Amino acid sequence: MERQLFTFASLLQKTGEKNSPVIIWHENDLFRIRPYPVRMEVPGIFICLHGTMELEINLRPCRLDRHHVLCFTAPCSGRIVSRSDDFRCTGVMFSQECWQRLLFQERSFGSIAVRNAFVRVTDSERERLSRFHDLLCLCADARTETEKDDDTSFHLAAGMLYQIRNIYRARQAAVPPPTRSEKLLHDFLDLACRDYKCHRRVSYYAERLSVTPRHLTTVVRLASGKSASRWIEEYTALEARILLRNTDLTVKEIAFELQFNDQSLFSKYFKRVTGVSPERYRNT
Repeated sequence: MERQLFTFASLLQKTGEKNSPVIIWHENDLFRIRPYPVRMEVPGIFICLHGTMELEINLRPCRLDRHHVLCFTAPCSGRIVSRSDDFRCTGVMFSQECWQRLLFQERSFGSIAVRNAFVRVTDSERERLSRFHDLLCLCADARTETEKDDDTSFHLAAGMLYQIRNIYRARQAAVPPPTRSEKLLHDFLDLACRDYKCHRRVSYYAERLSVTPRHLTTVVRLASGKSASRWIEEYTALEARILLRNTDLTVKEIAFELQFNDQSLFSKYFKRVTGVSPERYRNT
């Protein structure tokens, strides 16, 4: 079975580059559509030029089109649901060393689109970001033909991120403040996405958010259409699916990775949430 680990090193290897701090995503590069999720741990920016692509980011449905820029500033789980035949995008991905250097220069880059990976842009804003991408492409071409010019690429990447940060802040300022229910839902999802491996009881999240388990369950269900316990189950099953399809860990090792006491308990949990056993999911 094919195993795909989406790390900067594995993506860099596919491009044929060596020791580059950035990977340029060109218009003719296409994301493969897979029926299973993957873990994305490579910071990056993607600009849609044509068409649309439907995705799930941390279990939430999203659409990438000409009116949005996709920003990965924090690790996330993603799955491509579909894309139009004319879908094309460009982008840039950063090595961890480059990303840490960028954050050292401007800490606010790390807060861009953390809760929602999509930033809405106008035509002129998208065109401006595309020009930064074009300049990064020129630097990459010059780098392969002569010598390294990592400093120029770094400053262009920083300029691109400053533009996106300013666009993001402007959009956020225009959005009405969330209601109390919306804020509670967002805070719960942030916690659940972070702590699901160690805590699968609603009471833990209710205590952290200073509400009762019943209140949390009611608000989350009304605001999202799912119960709090269902969100926790789906985050756990999502990580399990990623490990089953993208690593060679045994089912027992995955059970321990997800803090289950034994493989049997994990297998029953996984089948209850997904409808199939871990072994069947891995082999289909």
